[in-house]
Amino acid sequence: MVQTLERRPRISSSLPLSMLLVGLLSLLLAAINLQRVLPASEWLDALSSQQPGSIQELLFAWAALPRLAVAFLCGTALSLSGLLFQQSLRNPLAEPTTLGTSAGAQAALLASLVWAPGLLGIGQGPIAIIGAALATATVFGICSRAGRSPISIILAGLVVNLTLGTICAIIILLYPEQSEDLAQWQTGRLEQTGWMPALCLGLCSLTGWAITAFLCRSLRLLEMEDAVAISLGMKPAWLRGISLAIAIIVAGTVVATIGTIGFIGLAVPALARALGARDLRALVLWAPLLGGLLLVLADQIVQLPAFLNGHFPTGTLASLLGAPVLLVLLSGTRSRTLRSASRQMTSSRLLIRPRHLLGIILITLVLLAVSLVLGRGPSGWEWSTDVELIKRWRLMRVEASLSAGILLGISGVLIQRVTANPMASPEVMGISAGATLGAIALLFVSTTFTSGDLFAACAIGSLLVTSAIVILARRANFAPDRIILIGIALSTIVGAIGAFVIAMGGPARGLLLTWFSGSTHRVTQDQAMLAATVATLAMVVAPLFRRRLEVLELGEDNARALGLPVSATRGAIILYSAISTAAATIIVGPASFVGLLAPHMVRQFGIHRPLPQIFASAFAGGALMLVADWLGRTLIFPWQMPAALLTALIGGPLFLYSMRQQR
Repeated sequence: MVQTLERRPRISSSLPLSMLLVGLLSLLLAAINLQRVLPASEWLDALSSQQPGSIQELLFAWAALPRLAVAFLCGTALSLSGLLFQQSLRNPLAEPTTLGTSAGAQAALLASLVWAPGLLGIGQGPIAIIGAALATATVFGICSRAGRSPISIILAGLVVNLTLGTICAIIILLYPEQSEDLAQWQTGRLEQTGWMPALCLGLCSLTGWAITAFLCRSLRLLEMEDAVAISLGMKPAWLRGISLAIAIIVAGTVVATIGTIGFIGLAVPALARALGARDLRALVLWAPLLGGLLLVLADQIVQLPAFLNGHFPTGTLASLLGAPVLLVLLSGTRSRTLRSASRQMTSSRLLIRPRHLLGIILITLVLLAVSLVLGRGPSGWEWSTDVELIKRWRLMRVEASLSAGILLGISGVLIQRVTANPMASPEVMGISAGATLGAIALLFVSTTFTSGDLFAACAIGSLLVTSAIVILARRANFAPDRIILIGIALSTIVGAIGAFVIAMGGPARGLLLTWFSGSTHRVTQDQAMLAATVATLAMVVAPLFRRRLEVLELGEDNARALGLPVSATRGAIILYSAISTAAATIIVGPASFVGLLAPHMVRQFGIHRPLPQIFASAFAGGALMLVADWLGRTLIFPWQMPAALLTALIGGPLFLYSMRQQR
């Protein structure tokens, strides 16, 4: 796409004014926090003296000030990395997290720490950069047959990120002693004990910033199609490779220095555009500065005595501060739409492959039987047909897992079809996070509640978040990239609230930790029955949407011409999906990603018609959850592994393999 380069001011006044406000507030809070460490009258003496005269001077010069510098440099680096990814790939959703870059760096560091600690002798930075590069290359390799379209890159990146994150969680679970320090460090805490991390990070980020500024005019040509850039004498492949290398190195260095901080790389370039940075030169100048100031502000807030005395991850608060601002700005700006998304969903092929559907159903039934009769006990593997043993130890978990998978599979395929967005799912769009918000609210009211109370709270939370998504998405004409940004922002807000509640401690902490992990070993009979009832009703009601979904595929204008109330239809289907998601979230938590994986798996089997796709996705989701639950209770018996983690570990590679096979 060739974008017309208009002659107009590169920025509006709102951007520098906003940054001035954030900067002044950050300086004020920094002065307050530094004053608590050392009185202001002694600051110059502490900086000029060769040897600290007191513990306070030591903390000021070697802990507080390096932390301030690292916060600014990390925000700068992540914003620069996100901007380079978005510019190079012509993709407004590209950033280190959505491309799996940060997850690759994190996984490489964790694997080295547990299995090859000798490699850490070369430094954490090179290991993290190698891991980041391998993960990003994996994403591009998977998408090579699809022409590296924006939609396929983000899908592959999300699944690679999910799979690597799952691997990290399992390593931490299996090797808690070796990985304990890294598990705490990787949440994005900025505590420092010297200037070396700041110097390394500053050298890397400022060098990358300078190279980007030097290449700025050439990078603008990447907004054009490659054929046009080549005709102008440029080599877009080389230019894209250089910019991606800078983005990967900068992102890997940040992970090696302070761990993973999400959202900054995605949100800050979008914030800068929304605040008035109108071309790449302005973005290169202002977006890194804005990211640095935003992270400094967040870090100074968490150090205030009233804010858990600094025991709250800075990255989480940065997301909590930036997400609402991004939502407000998104409602008033135009979308850089991922053009291939809607075409990919609405050009549904009219193929019916009953043998594939029957095969999925048969596989699910076989897995159901195996899950009930095969397991491990004190004496080893057991093939048991004892009805009482099955009812007491296995039936509830199997029933709950199958029901949750069915509900998420149905919700995922309906949301993807009604939004014409293959990246949409209950987890990505924030509907699962809404259910979590309802559960958190219920925990504040009472720690003793029934399954019905929990379902009602989750349903209300899902409906509230879903309503917010629909209202905001309608203003953007349901643009695929805008829906995903809105969903990520809402999920970020809810995730930050959950992290805040966990950091506060109390009786809600244990319940939320178990829930966020997606473990099914504490499922009660009432919860299993509730999930099974809702899943049965969902399977009965789903066929009623068949005709409406087929008409929606024709486009909004044609659907209205045929008499279909488009808004009411969308609202009813999303309402139905929200209630189904709430029931499933009670069982597996908010992060199973079955709703994203199952519809794509059945679509790649050639099942495209609405009704067969709904049922196939339901059974595929159920099969994923059955396998995950069975592995979770047998792999490391008598210990348990969360089913949601194993679902991602099983479904992620399968999805990536099938995506790699597509042309």
